[in-house]
Amino acid sequence: MTFTDIHSHTLQKAEDSIYNCTTGYIAGRNISIGIHPWNITEEWRSEFQAIAAVADAENVLAIGECGLDTIKSPAPLATQEEILLAHATLAEELKKPLIIHCVKAYDRLIALHKELKPQQSWIIHGFRGKPALAAQLIKAGFHISLGEKFNAESAKSIPIEKLFIESDESRLPIADIYAAVAAAKGVAVEELARQITENTRIFKQIRCNNTVY
Repeated sequence: MTFTDIHSHTLQKAEDSIYNCTTGYIAGRNISIGIHPWNITEEWRSEFQAIAAVADAENVLAIGECGLDTIKSPAPLATQEEILLAHATLAEELKKPLIIHCVKAYDRLIALHKELKPQQSWIIHGFRGKPALAAQLIKAGFHISLGEKFNAESAKSIPIEKLFIESDESRLPIADIYAAVAAAKGVAVEELARQITENTRIFKQIRCNNTVY
């Protein structure tokens, strides 16, 4: 049984995971790459150019995490939106999913998604919101990824084909997070793992049990 981890900040992971790079390109493992809204500087354009220069590499499976954060980001929301749109455009060009961090800006995020009508999946990582927000995001076309801390009622309500699981910065084994989400949804952990392995086809090159999708 494979426990695919679509968003990790820990390098020591199995190949069935995607490591989020925040300091530059890393070869030799599955990664996503982008500018986190907490890390925005005045040099973000040159930083983004460096990201775009390597983002077409086969081991870069997703763009991001990027996004909107009205609490902790040092940048104004308008700048955050500009950076998000740059990442979204790159994701469309390269046909790769977009990993999104969002705090207290979901209305604007959903509006941007509606305006852009992206063909590539936008994945809300580390979602902790309530079922009403989860339903709004699913209706708008997003995927949702759950980590160690999640709303059990939201987990129960999210369609399994729109769901991912991640470790993020958690020290828990990814298998434990799968078990918790499966319990919340009332499904066998094996069923959850199988479906999420199927869901990872959107990442094109992720390796699951040595099978490249």
